[in-house]
Amino acid sequence: MSTTVKGELKGLDTKDTCEFVRQVRKYSYRVKASGGGTLRFKIEHFTGDELGIGADYVKGKWITIEDRSKIKSGNTCTGSFDLPITHNLDDRGSVKLIFSRGLGTKGVDYEFFMEPA
Repeated sequence: MSTTVKGELKGLDTKDTCEFVRQVRKYSYRVKASGGGTLRFKIEHFTGDELGIGADYVKGKWITIEDRSKIKSGNTCTGSFDLPITHNLDDRGSVKLIFSRGLGTKGVDYEFFMEPA
């Protein structure tokens, strides 16, 4: 299943996040920046909460699986990542995409596309 996310960061909007759950596997992606300025982008994965009682409970955390990239307007960044399993989600993993404007950027549009590799 492919996924496309489009948005713009203008005015007071400096950051967008998008979270979803997908099948555990390898994915390829591309991110395109347009409209002027610089886009910053990274991908995180949620480890999941390990349910237990008292000291056995471990709160999940977001871990970076694709380091932040800086993409100038008019350029496209491509890559791939392995989506790890999120605890208590069987064979699925939680993903968070983080888009933000570069310092001094008045506005930037973005388009993200990912699909199984």
